Amino acid sequence: MGEPSRDAALSAFKKTFRELAPYKHRYEVFKDFVTMAACSLHNSVWKEPTREAEYLSIIKGYKPDDQQAFPKLLGCLVQALDSEPRDILGPLYMELEIANKDAGQFFTPPELSEMMAQLTFASEMDKLNAQPFLTAGEPACGAGGMILALVKVMTSAGYNPADKLWVQAIDVDRMAALMCYIQLSLWNVPAEIIVGNTLSWEIREVWYTPAHHLGLWKYRLSRKAENHEVEPKAENPTPPPQEKAEDREQQAPVMSETKTAAPVKPSQLGFDF
Repeated sequence: MGEPSRDAALSAFKKTFRELAPYKHRYEVFKDFVTMAACSLHNSVWKEPTREAEYLSIIKGYKPDDQQAFPKLLGCLVQALDSEPRDILGPLYMELEIANKDAGQFFTPPELSEMMAQLTFASEMDKLNAQPFLTAGEPACGAGGMILALVKVMTSAGYNPADKLWVQAIDVDRMAALMCYIQLSLWNVPAEIIVGNTLSWEIREVWYTPAHHLGLWKYRLSRKAENHEVEPKAENPTPPPQEKAEDREQQAPVMSETKTAAPVKPSQLGFDF
């Protein structure tokens, strides 16, 4: 049996959603909710004009009364997530029967994710006695169910994921990746969410959770030996100046005697199931 407050919040979400914008397809309404929620959470900390423009473009397609329903949906989601870190949006997406079953799109039940995370990662928490934080990579994150299960294992062990965990999550489906972004943002998990293909490393978008920015994780990760954070590439990089042969002959090798401290190297967790 679920938490009473969570059950009530889910019931309110489903009721509001079913009454919202009957002139639009349910998939489109759910996708618009996810997109606008992600844009709102992102721009609350890190303002990006393109995401603000996307939000405004979507909301103007709804009648005034329906526009007021989207904040209510987000409020219901916040309440449903409040009791514990678990995937709420994935099961909702399946229950509302708007999932793309033809594409083989299914979301792992939270109970199964929690069992797998407990069996796999409970012993990994001991590493935090000797190192500052852990990093985790999820190559097919979906709505973030496995990551949220890991967060539950970490919080149960007495660790704050905002300070002890950084996540890189990838999904080829934009809506799934943004569902993951929303839920990790609401649980204050520092994360880099990539919309792209893990196998070909085609990166279409990169979203950083508010906790990533507020926790200065860009600088914490820069001290790490193997930083996997995605850095945007310059479109037209300036080529280095050509070195003349005579310049090379005149240059003597420079030997540095300065010794640098060994970089911190946190463990990398994976979800290889």
